[in-house]
Amino acid sequence: MAVQFRPQSPPTDEELEFLNAHNAPLRFERTLDGDLLVSPPTGYSTTTRNSELNAQLVAWNRQYGHGKVLDSSAGVSIGLNGAPDGGWVSGARHRAIPREQREQFLRVAPELIFELRSPSNTASSVAKRAKEWLSAGVALAVVLDPFERNAMLHRPDQEPIVAVDTLRIDKALLPGATGDLVLDLNAIFDADQ
Repeated sequence: MAVQFRPQSPPTDEELEFLNAHNAPLRFERTLDGDLLVSPPTGYSTTTRNSELNAQLVAWNRQYGHGKVLDSSAGVSIGLNGAPDGGWVSGARHRAIPREQREQFLRVAPELIFELRSPSNTASSVAKRAKEWLSAGVALAVVLDPFERNAMLHRPDQEPIVAVDTLRIDKALLPGATGDLVLDLNAIFDADQ
């Protein structure tokens, strides 16, 4: 079960990097409101789903994305501080990151992030996190829910789009991409079978 609380003062990016580096396997994240979120390891089923998600993202990126794929160990610090389960940064945005900053938390908003619901999350807590990513500058946030067997594509100031079986994201929403991102949701949700 994840624990969320308000510390006396919100931890800095450097403090969060230290906490994450020295307290594995726990994950420490900061919300936009300054709350600290401490999450336990997600478990075997969630990691197999996350691996399938990232395998599909990498395959698409090599052929059509021309950017960089993030996995769940990437720290992102853009007002809130966290580690989405997957994500994508366009090639242009990646090239603008100074080489010396690439070993630290990512300090630019990925164009696309994924939050994969695990047994320790509620559907509403994961949807709230997706909205926080949008508020912090991410263009697209996708919630993958293996328990409801759907994906919800969130965009700023729009109602979420629900997908079942297949999620298709138009290449026009992904700067520099030459092909739509198409994810086989069933392969992700059934990865632990």
